[in-house]
Amino acid sequence: MNHTLVRCCAALLLLALGLFWHKPAEAAPVSCSASMSTLDFGDIDTQANQAFTSSGTLTYSCTNNSNNNYGVAICLSIGEPNFGQTNPRQMQSGANKLNFQLYQDAAYSQVWGSQILPTAGAPLLVPVLIPGKGSIPPTGITVYGKVLAGQTATPPGLYTDQYGAVDLVITTNLNKDGDPPKACGISTFSFFDSGFIVRANVTRNCNVWATTLDFGTFGLLNSNITSNSSPISVQCSRGTPYQIGLDAGSNGNGDINARKMVRGANSITYQLYRDSAMTQVWGNTLNTNTVAGTGNGIPVNIPVYAEVPVQTTPPAGTYQDTVVVSVTY
Repeated sequence: MNHTLVRCCAALLLLALGLFWHKPAEAAPVSCSASMSTLDFGDIDTQANQAFTSSGTLTYSCTNNSNNNYGVAICLSIGEPNFGQTNPRQMQSGANKLNFQLYQDAAYSQVWGSQILPTAGAPLLVPVLIPGKGSIPPTGITVYGKVLAGQTATPPGLYTDQYGAVDLVITTNLNKDGDPPKACGISTFSFFDSGFIVRANVTRNCNVWATTLDFGTFGLLNSNITSNSSPISVQCSRGTPYQIGLDAGSNGNGDINARKMVRGANSITYQLYRDSAMTQVWGNTLNTNTVAGTGNGIPVNIPVYAEVPVQTTPPAGTYQDTVVVSVTY
C-alpha cells in the first residue's frame, strides 16, 4: 500500500512540472520603443484672451528581429493621466485648471489620442517597411500643443500635466512580406520608455482702457458743473490686487490739485475724484489717493467723478486736457 502511494505521488509531481514548463519565449518579429520631450508653453497671459501654442518631440525607433520583410503600422498613443478628461485636456495648479489640447498636425485640427485608453482623438499611425534584420533609427515627430483661448478667469500660477509611461503606448500591426496595414493592431504592445510633462506658467497681468470724460456744453461758470461716468475699464488676472492712479494731466505741472483744461492761452480748472461726494481727490500716489481692487479675470468699469468749480468764465470754445491712467499690480 505504501509503495503504491509513493508511485502515485511521483506521477502527479511529474504532471505538475509538465504544466508549468515552457520553452523560452520567442522575440517579437518587430519591436519598437519611444520617448517624449517636455512640452513647455512658458509664460502665458490669459488676459490676452487668445490661444497659446508650443510643441514637443516624440522620438521612436523600431527593429525587425526576424529574417522576413514586414510592412508595419506603428501606432503611437497618448492617453491621459488617471483617465482624466481629454476634450479638452487639463493642466492643474492646486485646485485650478487650465484647458489645453495635443494635436498631430500644425493646423491643430487632429487631436492626438490613444488606441488603448478612451480619448477624444485617435493615435498617430506611421506606416513603414522594415526589411529582415533591419531597423528604423530614432525618428522625431512633432507633438503640437495649444492652450485654449477664453480662460481669462484662470488664476496665475504654474500649471502642469504629468504623463506617466503607462499613459503612452506603442502598438504595431504587421504584414509579412506586404505593404503596411492601414489600421492599428496589437501584434506587439509596449509602453514608452518614460513619461513626459506639459506645463505653462500663467502670469499676473492687468489691462486698462480709458475713454473721454465729457463735461458737455455749458455757459457761464457761476455754479459747479459735474460729470460722472465710467471712462476707465480694468481687467486683471483673477486674485491680483491692483491700484489705479490718475496723473495731474498735461497742464497741471505735476500737481493733481492744479488740473486744468486749456484752449490756447485760456484755461478752465477742474478736479477728478474717487467718490460720488467729491471729497477724495484721485491721484497716483500708491496707498494714498489711488483706487484699489482685486482682479476677477473680467473687465470692470470704474467710475470717475469730475467737477468744474465756480470760476471766471473764459472765452467760449472747446477746452481739453489729457490724463494718464496707470495700473500698478
